[in-house]
Amino acid sequence: MSEFKVGQSIMERCTSCYHNALKVIKVVPKEFEDKTAYVVWTQCPECGNNDHQLTQKDA
Repeated sequence: MSEFKVGQSIMERCTSCYHNALKVIKVVPKEFEDKTAYVVWTQCPECGNNDHQLTQKDA
């Protein structure tokens, strides 16, 4: 996985208006027994819709 940084633009599709770029607004690490995952909060610059996704550290 590439490291996500707050303020970074990523190429993902908005679930509301289908704009093809989102801005990272927050990255929250989640510790599990054997792995670390991240909840990446994103916001669409076009419509302002907030969304999140769970990603693995080593994906």
